[in-house]
Amino acid sequence: MKMSKRGKRIVLGVVAGVCLVLCLAFAIGVRWASRHPREFVVKSLQQQFHGDVRLDSIEMKMYPSVQISGAGLAIYLAGREDLPPVIAVKSFTAEANWSGLARWPHHVAHLTLVGLQITIPAGLPGEEDARARSASLARRFSGVYFDDVETENATLTVLPRDAGKQPEVLNIVTLRGRSISGDTHLAVQATLRNAVPPCDIVTDGTFGPWNPDLPALTPVSGAFSLNNADLSTVSKAVAGTLSAEGRYNGVIENISANGTTDAPDFSMQPAAHQVDLTTAFHVVVDGANGEMGVEALDVHFLHSTIHATGIVAGTLGQQGQAVKMELSATDARTEEILLLTNKGEPAMTGNIRLHTTLSLPAGPQNDPMNQMAAQGSFDLDKVVFSDVTAEKKVNTLSARSSGQNGNGAAESDVASEMQGKFAIQNGVMTFSDLRFQVPGARVRMIGTLGLKSQNFDLRGRLDMDASLSKMGPARVSFLLKAVQPFFSKPGGGSRIFFKLGGTVAHPIYLLDLHPTDQEKTSDQAPNNTDEVRAN
Repeated sequence: MKMSKRGKRIVLGVVAGVCLVLCLAFAIGVRWASRHPREFVVKSLQQQFHGDVRLDSIEMKMYPSVQISGAGLAIYLAGREDLPPVIAVKSFTAEANWSGLARWPHHVAHLTLVGLQITIPAGLPGEEDARARSASLARRFSGVYFDDVETENATLTVLPRDAGKQPEVLNIVTLRGRSISGDTHLAVQATLRNAVPPCDIVTDGTFGPWNPDLPALTPVSGAFSLNNADLSTVSKAVAGTLSAEGRYNGVIENISANGTTDAPDFSMQPAAHQVDLTTAFHVVVDGANGEMGVEALDVHFLHSTIHATGIVAGTLGQQGQAVKMELSATDARTEEILLLTNKGEPAMTGNIRLHTTLSLPAGPQNDPMNQMAAQGSFDLDKVVFSDVTAEKKVNTLSARSSGQNGNGAAESDVASEMQGKFAIQNGVMTFSDLRFQVPGARVRMIGTLGLKSQNFDLRGRLDMDASLSKMGPARVSFLLKAVQPFFSKPGGGSRIFFKLGGTVAHPIYLLDLHPTDQEKTSDQAPNNTDEVRAN
């Protein structure tokens, strides 16, 4: 339908009138804001952040572009001035072109923040109500786009609900951001300074929309990477250079992260053997509880893989963090773990399965070997000793315990088995049940091993299938037959009680000639000994 000339004039008149009214309202608003800049800014921030606002000073310039500068800005959660301000800024400058402000949505060309400190109280009551209100947040912040946001040397602190826990603190070296929607949803690129190990973490992701009622529920997501982190600053027990990359997602008080790490020159003290150690991890940073949950950590080096789960948490006023981990391995090699943890070449090879819980207290880890506590068990099979002399002794033990007293029986390697239950406290490993077996012989021991000194203090027994008379040369068999009653084992064969002392490098075996009746029949090794040096 074709509009008449009169109709066109009416429509044009209405449009012109509306534009005139909007321009007049905008001009009045700008004039009022220019005369009352502090009131204008405070009311705007109160409405958008739903909190109490303090502002020390402010200046506004209207021409040739709009510029607002202020100092001493602090925004508190509504009615919670007992807490630190959620956002504190030493000074800020916002710049906008008239063309950017006149269009919808409004555009702020540049925002610079100096001395930004964000402090998020986590675990506050009312989270469910805040989630229900989240749909209205976009309307509160709608209509404002920031084309460029810039800050340096800022901090983001997450306060746990337990005041005794260590807060999570992110030191933001640099941050550049821009709005991707008009509800404080920002795309950000930032460099974070990690304290331990000291390194820079580069992240590219998103932040927001800001949740003014419960800022801890503000969404975050993105990717991160770090390089050249010195692991020796974490603990004197380890060394190497770490790199990592991954992704994170969640809300400020609960962030889930997945990624991988690589330390091509990783080593542990006192061994100092370098290996290429890689990990794949899934962790949850729980700001409300002040801890990081390690939900999955797969550690791989050489041909071995160790699985770990646990918790890392700090204590307020103490350096470092407490670590509680559960470790297990079903696909690992004995010689590779020994290479990583002991000086010299590995003493044995074989498959190993293990399960242990490990903990380190919070505080400076000056001597992790003494501070570490652990409890667990291990199972080794197809064990072959690397030292030729030691392996020959094992082979000879197996042969003679089976009743073969010739030298030929010791020429071929015998695969041994070893199992143990242990606990570590104050640098001492205590074995409650340590077993070693080869065809024809079985050893069970209890006692201790000093992790640093490598000193043995073990008591045990050796059970052999053969009688003593069949274990030695014919010329001494009659003498062995004479003492057999003292070393007989129920059901046949021989049983010898002993004590193992000395060091790992130079062990000393001592006989126990007076075990108790309980020790003779019990599966446990004896506690009381009358010792003589054995040949």
